Amino acid sequence: MQETPTFNHQADIVNSAIRFINSWFKQSKSITEELNNFFMLPGNKVINKAVIIGRLKGIFGQFDEFVGGRYDIIDVNLELMGEGKGMGFVEGVAGYRAVLGKQSQIISGPFKLYFALQSDVWKIVNIEFPGFAY
Repeated sequence: MQETPTFNHQADIVNSAIRFINSWFKQSKSITEELNNFFMLPGNKVINKAVIIGRLKGIFGQFDEFVGGRYDIIDVNLELMGEGKGMGFVEGVAGYRAVLGKQSQIISGPFKLYFALQSDVWKIVNIEFPGFAY
């Protein structure tokens, strides 16, 4: 049975989102593998990947660990534009406990990860995630 290209792309985008979320919960450096070389923000603002990596390190450095990470993917949407290009997103809800010493706080809320397809590879180009801010 041959799978349709849309199904493969949907699986790719979901798997990339899952790898990002799991890397977030582990405060892992491998989280950067899912990121595009530049981010596209509202207002036609473009940010280099290095800035995003610095922001992630800053967020992860504020806490000793994240525990009890959970997420639910609610929606996946993508549009293929031909020539190996496309746009899409994965959205849902996520939560985890951020621990610093003997103190902890629950961080939770909706998330939306925006993706761009270039040369048949999906990469994150914008992040809306509980605990993340530009």
